[in-house]
Amino acid sequence: MDKLKGGDADSGSVADDSPGGQLRRLAEKAAGRRLTRPVRGELARIAELLRADGQVCEPIGFATVNRLSAGHLPLWDLDFDLLDAALEAGVPFSAPAPGTMLSLRAWAGRSRRGGLAVVAADPRFRPLLREAVLDRRADLLALGRPYCGLRDDAGLVDAVLGASGLLDILGETVTAWSEAVRAGSLPALHEAVHFLDVLGPARLAEACPEARDRIRELLTADIADALAATWRTGLVDELGDAALDAFGSYWHSDDVFRVEPEAGVPEDAFVVASSGRATVFGPRGVVAGPLYCRFPTEPGSSLTSDRYRYEGGQFVAVPRAVAAADEEDAVAATVLMPGATQPSELRRGAGGWWELYGEKDVVVGRWFQGPSRPTRTWGTHSVGRRRHRWAPGSELVPPAQVWGRLAARDEAGSRALRGADRASAARVLDAVDSQLGDRIVELGRRNPVGDHSYEIDEAFDAVRRVLGPLLPEVTADRLLDGIAGTVWSAVECRVLAARHVAAAADEVALRAEPAPFPHADAGVLRARIFIAMQEMFERLGRVADKCADPAVATPPLSVRLANARNWESSLGRLGCRALRTALAPAGPEHRSNELRADHVRAWGVAPVCDPAGRWRTLSLRLDVGNPPREGTVCRTPRGCLIVLQGPHGSSAVIAALEYAADGVFGEPPFGRVESQRVCAGWGGAERVAAFLRLLDARGPAPWPEASIRAFAEAADLSVEEASLLAIGFDPYDAYLIRQGAHGMPKNLAERSGLADERLKEAGRALARMADVDRRLEIPELLMPDDPADLWADRMAVGRAAAWWNTNVRTPGDGTAPTA
Repeated sequence: MDKLKGGDADSGSVADDSPGGQLRRLAEKAAGRRLTRPVRGELARIAELLRADGQVCEPIGFATVNRLSAGHLPLWDLDFDLLDAALEAGVPFSAPAPGTMLSLRAWAGRSRRGGLAVVAADPRFRPLLREAVLDRRADLLALGRPYCGLRDDAGLVDAVLGASGLLDILGETVTAWSEAVRAGSLPALHEAVHFLDVLGPARLAEACPEARDRIRELLTADIADALAATWRTGLVDELGDAALDAFGSYWHSDDVFRVEPEAGVPEDAFVVASSGRATVFGPRGVVAGPLYCRFPTEPGSSLTSDRYRYEGGQFVAVPRAVAAADEEDAVAATVLMPGATQPSELRRGAGGWWELYGEKDVVVGRWFQGPSRPTRTWGTHSVGRRRHRWAPGSELVPPAQVWGRLAARDEAGSRALRGADRASAARVLDAVDSQLGDRIVELGRRNPVGDHSYEIDEAFDAVRRVLGPLLPEVTADRLLDGIAGTVWSAVECRVLAARHVAAAADEVALRAEPAPFPHADAGVLRARIFIAMQEMFERLGRVADKCADPAVATPPLSVRLANARNWESSLGRLGCRALRTALAPAGPEHRSNELRADHVRAWGVAPVCDPAGRWRTLSLRLDVGNPPREGTVCRTPRGCLIVLQGPHGSSAVIAALEYAADGVFGEPPFGRVESQRVCAGWGGAERVAAFLRLLDARGPAPWPEASIRAFAEAADLSVEEASLLAIGFDPYDAYLIRQGAHGMPKNLAERSGLADERLKEAGRALARMADVDRRLEIPELLMPDDPADLWADRMAVGRAAAWWNTNVRTPGDGTAPTA
């Protein structure tokens, strides 16, 4: 049969009267509209012609509304009502290409939607719709807070629960989860509880009554029994080798592939490798490694057409007779876990996930390894607790193809796991108190993709401390990591399920309104992204205190700086960032605002957020040929001077930071001052913490229209000029301001309601009045001492207007007065 793309038999023909051309024109006319009876009749007529001609249509081309992006793959946003009507009319469609991903965004955004009963029942589209509803490509449970349509797209849950076809898919999925959990699958329970929490169990049960008992069964499942089943089957952390452990961790480019034999190396040998390092495994363990060496060609190169041979202490390329595309993918492996009597099976699932199957042929362990082949590299990413929490393991997970070649890390610990029962698992779960459980769930809700975080590390260490006394047989740290990961997942299941069930006298009922979500104090949560910066700030504070203390005879001569440039331009300007963070719109399309809040939190440590003006930034011109190295500390009478950046190119100017305990700065110990700025903006650790609590509890602050108008009147400015001064700009964007940009982001400009042309004109006027440093003083002065005043539109107008009128209208020294 001939295949047509969207019925397009001849896209260049203006008057194409073929059945394909008629179908294309009808689809263009009906797209996004209510499908009337005449349109459905026309679809049926064209479908009969297409079948008579033996033509088959390609569904993506027929019903696509928009082509979105899911990473590097296309995500097709379809008019599902049109596709449903076409299938009902009998239009012959081909099966979507393998790997096709669909989106429900356009369909859910319509005011009138169909039930999608026909398309949901079609076996070609049903799996794709299931993935579109659950949106598993985003790894909702594994990666903290990536995009998830059910959670982040307003109205999508309502749309899904109102579509009979999608409800049928959800009912089928709930049944599959329930059967897997009955067989002891902790990953299935973890997935089910998370998605039920997003959908709302009571609402789903009301919309799909036949699933009510299964939903209640999932939310009251025996979590300890599933945890014990996971332990009995085995954990990825039980097997290892010192040659692999020597690498410390694996990376995205790590992979496992075969090597050509040589004398002493068996035919069935594998290499686990990435750039510059490798370990060779034979059938009975390690042949060579860890090796730190170069490959003839990069293992990760898609152009690799050679196999490798290990000889003479190095790898050499050997041309292959078989093309890489003809090599067989590794999709399964078997392994006899330490202390087990029957081998366990490892299978590669969709999207690079590997799964360990238990005695009842259900998944008891799952981890991400990447779509790897054993012949050449392609992203074998061995990951662990910080990134993927599906009954997770430690950070070191050996590739599945070499499990059978590894030894047990802890024989006694493995034997204890093989004999695990429900009682032992329940003792561990009961030892995790409610406060730690709430903290674990809150971290899963807040944390961004895969970032290492003190918050997670501390919570994970707390779980490990609980496990130590209860599992004395386990002595290997990495095995204890793996057990702690499974406990983490089990605790998430327990806390989330408890939100939705209420124990009555005779039965467990579903709550119509879930209990409040566990809520951590946003004011004291540590920064997630900017950990290195926060560590540097604390180091700077310790060095400054030692240099200022006369009792310390020999303070440090250097301090380690973070790998960042020009960060000192933001010192003393936290008020500007806090104000822009508070005013930025909320919602999934504005998730970068969470990063702004993290930045505020990172600066909210005592050494750098104190507004008392004890730090100043300097540009110093040197007269020497070999300037001091970055991080050099020079003691001064009142504190210290720290070199931040050496000179660039032929310039003899360095960036430095000086601390004075009393806020009185004299001449620097070396160099001539080219420019300086005393850092005395809004801040204070308690004030920052209070601001973050309010932002977390109340969301974005209202636009300060009254305060801006009052400031404009007091400073003799237009509303547009006052708005630009109030909102400020990121210090590292100062060069854009000098080039003529007005500095207000698009999302804030939209909230202000001010015309872009008027803002540009105001930006040009401000450029004639004041330089960027003076302009950046205004947000610091406008930020109220009590952060709650931001949500009441009570900014410190008088203080800011007085400084502007004194230092700009009547030029002064540019130093902000103390409030």
